[in-house]
Amino acid sequence: MKNRVKFLLAILLIIVFDSGGQHLLNLIREEIMIPMRDSIKLGAIVYRPETEGKYPVIVYRTPYGADDYDRSASFPLMAAKSGYIVFITDVRGRYSSEGDFEAYRNEKTDGYDLIEWCAAQPYSNGKVLTYGGSYPGIVQWQAMSQVPPHLVAAAPEMTPIGSHHFFYYGGAFSHPWLDWFIPNIFADKRKRAGDTTATWDDGIATKEWNASNRKAWYAYRPLSELPILKKYAPEYFAWLDHPDSSAWWNFVSMEQDFKNFRNPVFLESGWYDAAYGPVGATRAFNKMRIESANDASRNQTILMLGPWNHTALNVRKQKYGEIDFGINAGIDYDRILLDWFDFVIGKNRFYAPLPIVSIFVMGENKWRSESEWPLSRAQSTNFYLHHEVDLDNHQSGLLDLRLPEMERGDEYNFNPNDPVWDKSYEKSYPYDHREIEARPDVLVYTSDVLSEDMEVTGEIQLELFVSSSAPDTDFTFTLSDVYPDGKSINLHGLDAGYLRMRYRNGLGKQQLMKPGKVYRIKIGNVYTSNLFKKGHRIRLSISSSIAPHYDPNPNTGAVIATERNLVPAKNSVWHDKRYPSRLILPVIPRNN
Repeated sequence: MKNRVKFLLAILLIIVFDSGGQHLLNLIREEIMIPMRDSIKLGAIVYRPETEGKYPVIVYRTPYGADDYDRSASFPLMAAKSGYIVFITDVRGRYSSEGDFEAYRNEKTDGYDLIEWCAAQPYSNGKVLTYGGSYPGIVQWQAMSQVPPHLVAAAPEMTPIGSHHFFYYGGAFSHPWLDWFIPNIFADKRKRAGDTTATWDDGIATKEWNASNRKAWYAYRPLSELPILKKYAPEYFAWLDHPDSSAWWNFVSMEQDFKNFRNPVFLESGWYDAAYGPVGATRAFNKMRIESANDASRNQTILMLGPWNHTALNVRKQKYGEIDFGINAGIDYDRILLDWFDFVIGKNRFYAPLPIVSIFVMGENKWRSESEWPLSRAQSTNFYLHHEVDLDNHQSGLLDLRLPEMERGDEYNFNPNDPVWDKSYEKSYPYDHREIEARPDVLVYTSDVLSEDMEVTGEIQLELFVSSSAPDTDFTFTLSDVYPDGKSINLHGLDAGYLRMRYRNGLGKQQLMKPGKVYRIKIGNVYTSNLFKKGHRIRLSISSSIAPHYDPNPNTGAVIATERNLVPAKNSVWHDKRYPSRLILPVIPRNN
């Protein structure tokens, strides 16, 4: 069980020295309760300089335990001893905070109230900044949507700006909410309810969940009756009841609010982040640059995209999964962020501003500065799909620049009871995909060996002509870099690049297929930057599932949340003169 000492105002004096033994600012650490407009109080840990004066404020909001973050994170102390007041706050209904927790529902008004309360304190100079990633990232956008007048900068990392696509990517339900609720949310909910049927300790809950038969829970049908979530996750079932994009999702949508934003934003995501991360960061970047309300918000907003997954921003880390990206991959994000905060509030007159866009080019393993996203110099290049049969008689195909002529398509049997499984789903990373590519329900198309280096940077799109024996099914793809030794390394998280066919004409309305009819579809929202080196090959793989990221399509055409039966479908990809299926790559000209 977490050992918390609760008090309204407990003060601890912290004396800080630098690495040379030089005395810096003395810090006061307090645990306080902050009132919201409805009298609910949020618990917070505060670090502030002991020296009297008025200081800028940094706010961090989390559902994962302010005290846990306080014990593990270096940024709060780093910022405080640099002359900031730092508030680490539990969101409503979590740990030290009062009220009831319902994911994302109260974060707009609570965010506004918290920012304005912090700005009004006698030791604050009225300038408030926010930071954090994932849930602590999206709550920043939610607070910004309420336009708090004292917010001067925000740094939402690895987070969406929209709503529906956060929960239903390409129309398919994001299944790993199981791995969010059970180990992260339920222990504290049980403690608040006095429920002794299971642990109140997050760490034990996580270990127990990891040791359980999670695949069985992912396979449970119907989704709408999942018993393990019934007691403490009512929002999960509300999400299932609203599969279409609609106004119902506006509680966590900020898409229409950018015209009101007046503060610059530091945006960060990774090529292996959850699929909504690169989409959210790049879309937010352009909306801030074009739609936001003033010169500061438009011109000081910056974007950084690296070789990271959803949780990795380590200072010296250079190996992710099976790939070593070299010494350039690791960055001191805390230092970079604090320097940017100093710049935005005018604290550091000698700061050299970061590039407007910073991208890490995998393969070359170098950072590069850009002034825009997407890159206008990118050349949209079509690699067409062609049919071949290899020596082992396994269906394979060719990717090249030639338009197809008369040739047969490819088909496979998709069994939702045996979906493709991503072993990296908890912390997405690059790994060798040859085992997946050898499955009979995966189509593989590979280019010839490249005679020179080729850089691909931007959004990857796939235009397919498809048919199915079912009234509804799914299609998904992966882009890989094939090394000379044969290993095939994915260049993005596998939850990106997904489409549920009933949503092929838009996420707001379901339209079933006519079995056997050929449909033209486009799958996008896959982002990467990679230098395919001379001697390497480009590979595209296509299938109809990627578990457990998304619930496998039952292929029946019925309401998916309440469907119990999962049946196989025969799915086809067509590529000939009439149906020229193609992979569309943004190729960056280089001096080879």
